Amino acid sequence: MSFEHPGILYALLLLLIPIIIHLVRWKKFKTQVFTNVDFLQDLEIKSRKSRRLKELLVLLSRLLALAALIFAFAKPYKGSQAQADQIDKSQNIIYLDNSLSLDALKDNTSLWQDFMQDLQQNLSGNTSFTLLTNNATFRHVSRKNLDAVLQQIHLSGQITNHRQNLKKIKYLIDNEQNTLNNILYCSDMQNVYNESLSDSLFQKSNQYYFVVRQNPDLKNISIDSIWLTGKTKDTYAFNLKVSANHHQLKSPVTIRQNKEVLWRGYVDFKDSLQQNLSVHIPAKPDIEAEIKLHDKGFQFDNRLFFTYHSAGKYKILFLGKTLPSYLKKIYTPDEFILQQIPVNKLDVSQLSNYDLVILNKIDIADAYTGALKKYVEQYGNLLILPPDEQTEAFQTLLNHLNIYSRVQLDTAKVFLNRIHYKHPLFKNVFAKPVKNFAYPFVKKHYRYSNAGQWLYKLSDQSPFAQVFKRKGQIFVINTPINGQNTDFQQAASLIVPLFYQIGKVRSNRQSLYYIVGEKNQWQIPVSLKPDDILHLRHSQVDFVPFQVNQYNRVAVTTDEQPGQAGIYEILHKDQKLGSVAYNYNRKEHLLKFLTIPNTDQVHQINSVKAFEARQQAYFKAQSLWQWFLGLALLFLLIEMLLIRYWK
Repeated sequence: MSFEHPGILYALLLLLIPIIIHLVRWKKFKTQVFTNVDFLQDLEIKSRKSRRLKELLVLLSRLLALAALIFAFAKPYKGSQAQADQIDKSQNIIYLDNSLSLDALKDNTSLWQDFMQDLQQNLSGNTSFTLLTNNATFRHVSRKNLDAVLQQIHLSGQITNHRQNLKKIKYLIDNEQNTLNNILYCSDMQNVYNESLSDSLFQKSNQYYFVVRQNPDLKNISIDSIWLTGKTKDTYAFNLKVSANHHQLKSPVTIRQNKEVLWRGYVDFKDSLQQNLSVHIPAKPDIEAEIKLHDKGFQFDNRLFFTYHSAGKYKILFLGKTLPSYLKKIYTPDEFILQQIPVNKLDVSQLSNYDLVILNKIDIADAYTGALKKYVEQYGNLLILPPDEQTEAFQTLLNHLNIYSRVQLDTAKVFLNRIHYKHPLFKNVFAKPVKNFAYPFVKKHYRYSNAGQWLYKLSDQSPFAQVFKRKGQIFVINTPINGQNTDFQQAASLIVPLFYQIGKVRSNRQSLYYIVGEKNQWQIPVSLKPDDILHLRHSQVDFVPFQVNQYNRVAVTTDEQPGQAGIYEILHKDQKLGSVAYNYNRKEHLLKFLTIPNTDQVHQINSVKAFEARQQAYFKAQSLWQWFLGLALLFLLIEMLLIRYWK
């Protein structure tokens, strides 16, 4: 116990005064002689003992009352728990989850608004904070400036990773002696990455307070994705995937380009929680559209932006002496521009003009292999048709293309009997797996010690066709395609999908849309001067992405920007060259929540107010003067009762 005014304790010397008064007999007694007092002797002795006991009790209560009053004026107090733990100050780190799942409504208020109000109203005014969100960090913010900082924070498309957050908090802590580290973690604890929080993530020297806001009963419909399934001269066909988390939900769906309605539909989740809608849109050179539905769940997944730009015909270059007839039948003039050039007449500076280069029989000089390697790494795709007999040039070419594999010719007769239906190259190509098709035979084929990703497979488990991924892609057919070696040319159901899909792989084409917050790469065919740059613009957002000028195209990489969903114009100065769409990640609507571990330093509390109450209680000293004042009044009351009722 300590005192705010210890000097007042000298007043305890005043307790000597009543003691002295009690010891000194101020009153004189006269002796009165009686004739016969023998029968009064016992009564006199008893009366004298009772009087002395009363006087002692009155004296004691008076001394205790006076002592308690003096202690009360000295203001005694008990030290705080912080003093007992030898803690001088606290360091407060706040993590505020600003992922899109906080947009969920609960009691007509979003979880995000609830957190913001709780922080603004209940944090004390005499401490500073380090504020952390999914996409920003604010160090040493005073309470005075905290409201202004909170107004700068908005919901972000970046998904919450709780393990990374706790690791980042660890590095943000200033390890000072005699300092208590408090971490206030405000989140809905959405578990998008299927995480688990182990005890090792929580330092024993810190105190973690989790304030959790959730609405697990939220009913939601989501536009998940859209992809192109086909096109004609007049119509583009798309497949639109929509899902819900409860049955009986329904909503109209519209696709608009500006104010023009391109398509209308309706979803009703009576039986299934997932629906694929077939969408047909009138063909246009440039589609910049928004898909929209209406529900009372999450709002960020009710809209999906996409763009589609007709890039013209696919350009294919065949390097070889004789162009096979089956390629002429597959690469028809309505969709493809197929050009044949002998290898010795190749102008390597023109390779970037082609989407696919087909190399036949592997008779090419070393000077061209370097150009092909650069083409694959920067521009497009390469299809290799192997020679009839194994040659040193074949092995050398593969090595130049960074395909380090020992190649051997196998002359055992096998059959082509497997298709990799789940490979992205065959997406939406086969309506269903084909069973018991006419297996083409192969009399001789090449085997690789390190094969790529297979597309078609032979009965001996070696690939018939495989792909090696670079920035472009290298497709390799592992058998000479001629009538003496294989009847693959007669298997139209196999040869057409393979070569047709390879011909339509355009490495520089944009996807229908990209995801906000992820690393995205795309290219736009445009020729710029060395110092010219492209920039992206949407509404009030205008920024310059990372870009590399590659001859007649520009490769663009986006990461942290853009942070907002929408359709962005691709601009060179003020001239629009195209557009690109960005959407928020749909994974935030899964309603899967993370379990908070139960340890001594981890606490789950109801509000920020509870956090502040715990901090104040930890650092607050306990005042005791009220207790001593009450004791003084109690002893005075005892003294009065003794004087009045003790006869």
